Amino acid sequence: MTATGSVHVPQEEYVNGRRASDRLRTPRETAARMLDQYIGEPEDTPPPRECARGELDDMTTTCCQLATGVIESGRLPTLGALDVFRDAATRWARDGVPLGRIQHAISDGCVSGVRTGPRSVDGAVLVMELLDVVTEAVSDAYLAELRSLTQSGPRHDAELLDALLTGDGTARKIADRMGALLAEDYHVVALHFPAHAEEGGRRIDPTMMAARKLRRIHAALATVDAACTPIASLSPTGGTVLLPDVPGVDVGDLVDRLADAGEVAVTATTGSASIDDIASTAPHLYELLSLVRRLRYAPGTYDISDLVFEYQVSRPGLGRKHLVTLIDPLRDSVDLLPTLQAFVDSDSNRKKTATWLTVHPNTVDYRLKRVEQLTGLDPMKPSGLRRLHAALIADRLEARRVPVGERSL
Repeated sequence: MTATGSVHVPQEEYVNGRRASDRLRTPRETAARMLDQYIGEPEDTPPPRECARGELDDMTTTCCQLATGVIESGRLPTLGALDVFRDAATRWARDGVPLGRIQHAISDGCVSGVRTGPRSVDGAVLVMELLDVVTEAVSDAYLAELRSLTQSGPRHDAELLDALLTGDGTARKIADRMGALLAEDYHVVALHFPAHAEEGGRRIDPTMMAARKLRRIHAALATVDAACTPIASLSPTGGTVLLPDVPGVDVGDLVDRLADAGEVAVTATTGSASIDDIASTAPHLYELLSLVRRLRYAPGTYDISDLVFEYQVSRPGLGRKHLVTLIDPLRDSVDLLPTLQAFVDSDSNRKKTATWLTVHPNTVDYRLKRVEQLTGLDPMKPSGLRRLHAALIADRLEARRVPVGERSL
């Protein structure tokens, strides 16, 4: 029986004066009752470790809705109506949800059509054929995505990556043994992945959701052109990617792709290095990544050249301590430090600063004039703004200080 076939149902069956299909008119509640029997009371029994309860609910509910339609029409759904299952199966293959769990949820939804629907043989056969076509669509999409993920993607050989990052001279021998081709130059990318919103959910295992986030990110890496296959070592919180430095490669685009796949705001620092200089470049990138996070800069991709100023200011010593004292006169005001920080962050744009602070531009002008009066440095002049910017960075890096970004207006 194909998805567009049909079974003759002479007359829809009635139970206690109601159409049998009416008993499936609340698919969400029907699915919940089915899954309650399978999972147990929410307070007592957690959902299956590999699959969140909400995902099982959605799959079972959709099957209940389809069962209602086929019972009323006597026809199986069209091929297009099964796209929702194919899309879900593709996504769950990337997430690592076991196929057996998905098939069980489909079965629950279709079986509910038999248990609560018509008692006729034809109606039961029709629902079972629905189960067959849905299971086939899901299995085909799931396995196709799984094959795609296993046939391409980044090399995750820990031995090779360790050799490149330590610079012990064995990387080329290891690559030869693996049959891998190494590029002469690489973009070295240090990455930070924040927790996904669902990692903090009350009824979802955070470890499971973190693993799913990581699998989605690995799947995105698998889409990189085969001519520049990356070497990667990633965890749920970040890691390192070595991306061949060849024409057409854009690290920013790659980071954006990983952020979209992981559904998180990714922060990355990157720099180019010859294969023999990777070991000396990587530690600087990790340090810069930590610096970007300590300064609470917006997520995104930062090249080494973007952070030269911040890196120099971050060096501990008397110079940094002196910089901090430059803005000490502003601490008695609740307005001046936040306004100065916003002015710096807006690239000296008064109107944008005013919009961010929800004040009039004239108010920004007044506060910046007060900054000049109290510090002797004019933030409207490049020379003054450079020193004030350096002071703000030093202030954030001094552990004894409360960062400007945490002070209220």
